[in-house]
Amino acid sequence: MSARDEVTKDAVTAALADDPVPTIARPDPIPALTGLRIFGALWVVFFHLQGTLYASWAGFRYLEPLLRYGYNGVPLFFILSGYIIWHNYGRRDLLHPRATVRFIWRRFARLWPVNVAAQLLTVPLIWWTVTVTHYWDTPTPAWYSVGGWFQSAFMAGEVGSPYLVTFPWDQPAWTLTGEMAAYLVFPAILALVLVTRLHHGRHGWILIPVALVIAYETNFFDLGHQIPYSWVINLILMFVVGVILRIAGRPLRLPQIPAVIQIAAPLAIVVSCYLGQNTLLVPLMGLWVWALAAPSGPGVRLLSTRPFQIAGLASYSLYMLHWVLFGFGTVWAFYAAPSPAVLRVYAVVVLLIVAGASWAMWRFFESPSRGLLNRLFERVWRARPPAGVQASPGTDS
Repeated sequence: MSARDEVTKDAVTAALADDPVPTIARPDPIPALTGLRIFGALWVVFFHLQGTLYASWAGFRYLEPLLRYGYNGVPLFFILSGYIIWHNYGRRDLLHPRATVRFIWRRFARLWPVNVAAQLLTVPLIWWTVTVTHYWDTPTPAWYSVGGWFQSAFMAGEVGSPYLVTFPWDQPAWTLTGEMAAYLVFPAILALVLVTRLHHGRHGWILIPVALVIAYETNFFDLGHQIPYSWVINLILMFVVGVILRIAGRPLRLPQIPAVIQIAAPLAIVVSCYLGQNTLLVPLMGLWVWALAAPSGPGVRLLSTRPFQIAGLASYSLYMLHWVLFGFGTVWAFYAAPSPAVLRVYAVVVLLIVAGASWAMWRFFESPSRGLLNRLFERVWRARPPAGVQASPGTDS
C-alpha cells in the first residue's frame, strides 16, 4: 500500500470514528450507507446542472426523465440520516441532559462549518446577481441583508417562511433548517419509542411496510401548503421513516432477500422515473436503504469500497458547494455567451472543479472543523464516564 493510500485510509477511518471521548459502545458502522450518500448528492447536482447538460449534449435529453426528479436526493438524505442516527444513538442514555445537549452539539458541528464556508462563497455571487444583473428583479429579496445572511449561516434561513421555501443565499442550505429540526425532535422520538416499547417488538418486520406507507403518503400528499411549515414536517417525516426502518431491524436473516432488493430497488427507481411515477420514488429509496444495511450483498460490496466511502464522506461538501460554484459559472456564461463546443468544455471543467473542491473541503476543512468543535464541547462540559463505559467508534451521519 502506498503512502498516499495510507493517508486516505487514515482520513476515512478518522471520519468514521469521530468520537474524541468515551461513549457507550455503539453498533458497528454500516459502510454501504455511507457510500449511498453520494447517489443522493449526485442526483441533486445533476438536477441543478441539467439545463447546461442539455445545451451541451443533445444525448442528455434521454436522461431527462431521471434528472428532473433529482430533488428526491433530499428525502434520501433524510431517510439515511434517520436510519443512522437511530443506529448510533437509539439508546436510553441519550435522554440524560448532558447526553442530549452533546448530541445536539455534535449534529450542529456536523453541519455548521461547511454551511458557513458555503454561505461566505455566495456573498459575491448574490451581490452580483442582485445589484448588477438584477436577476431577482424588484423588490430586493427580504433575505438580502446582513441579518438574513447570519440567519442562513446559522441554518435558520427558512425560519419565518411558514408556507414557502425562499432558498436564500446558498440554495441547498434550505434543507439544513429541516435537518436541525429533525435532530432537535429526535430525543422526543426516542422517548416515545422507549415508552411504547416499540423497539422490543418480536415482529419488527411489520414496521417496514409501515415506514414505506408513511414515505408514500408524505411524498404523495406533500402536506399541501395549508399547514404552516409543512415542508419542515415533510422532512422530519422522512427522517422518521429512516428511524422506523432501523427499529424494524437490520436484514440479517435470509440474506438472499436484501441481496435481490439491493439490485432491484435502484432499477425500480430508474423505471419509475421514466414512467413518471414520482410517488413511488421515496418508498423505493427507503427499501433500498433497508436492504443496504444487510451485512452482505452485491450492493453492499460495491458501496463499501474505498472510492464510494470517500465519495460518501465528501457528499455533504458536494451538496453544499455545487450550487454556488455552478452559480459563478452561470455568471460567466451570461457574459461570454459560449458556443456549444465551449459550453461542453465548461460543463466538464465545472464538474471536475466541484468534485475536487468538495473532496478538499471534506478532507481539509469539514472533518477537522467538526473534530475541533466536538473537542471544544468536551473541554467546556467535562464529565466522568460511568462505570462500564468505553470508547467505541461509530458511523457519524
